Amino acid sequence: MAKYPSKTRIRDPKKAELVKKTASITKKSESMVYRVIAGERENEDVLSVYMFLLQGGNKLVEEAKKLVPFNQKPTNR
Repeated sequence: MAKYPSKTRIRDPKKAELVKKTASITKKSESMVYRVIAGERENEDVLSVYMFLLQGGNKLVEEAKKLVPFNQKPTNR
């Protein structure tokens, strides 16, 4: 049996950026925001800001995709 379990964590840069933005908006530390997300602490303000930013980013991408015609074939003039 291995002395240290092979538990790997992969850093999610999108989540880290959202946590930084949430921490700066709510004037809390990044570790506090991570604890609230994990459910170790309770803070409605932090959770609501985080969820708003999380959903807001997806909406922004969706609106950008609507504006830019990715699926259209170029026409030869």
